[in-house]
Amino acid sequence: MNRLMLGSALVALLVGIAGFLGSGWRTARLETQLQDAQAKAVRFEQQIGDLRAQSEHVAAQLKVERARVASTETDLRREQEMNARLHLIVSDGRK
Repeated sequence: MNRLMLGSALVALLVGIAGFLGSGWRTARLETQLQDAQAKAVRFEQQIGDLRAQSEHVAAQLKVERARVASTETDLRREQEMNARLHLIVSDGRK
């Protein structure tokens, strides 16, 4: 009976030690995964910052181009009006 209890106690001790060691290895693996995830999160935040800056730059360029379009449209309307007036003057002079 003592041998049976001693054997059972030894098996229980070995199972406990294996569980403890396995738990430590899993913990180390999970900590590594956590560090990797945190590093990825930092990289993504940097990319988001870069993209925001790039977006703001493009938005500023778009604003400049829209102002240029509006100015060109105004100039074109004036030019068309002047051409129409000149056409009327020339056609009145021919009559």
